[in-house]
Amino acid sequence: MALAGKALSGHTRRYDTILRFVVALPGGYIISALGGVCLAFWLPLSRADNAMAGILLGLLLWPVVFIASFGVANIRRLAAVAGVLTVVLAAFVFSRGWYP
Repeated sequence: MALAGKALSGHTRRYDTILRFVVALPGGYIISALGGVCLAFWLPLSRADNAMAGILLGLLLWPVVFIASFGVANIRRLAAVAGVLTVVLAAFVFSRGWYP
């Protein structure tokens, strides 16, 4: 991963890899989806333009989260930041009246 020079035990390495995948796959999808919905609510354009802008933002956010989850050295800090960002985006989206 991003741990040059540090030797990890097998259990720690396995736990670290699983946590990275959890942040990368479902976490990245949730952040990108909520970010797209937030942008769609925020922009003062038509509904179609807002939806397109939200989709494009989601397509940009998911690879960034995915790459960051395998590129950073401290995965626990990234997981905490991703969790806080998810809660903030979800609070904003649900406060604006969106429901899945």
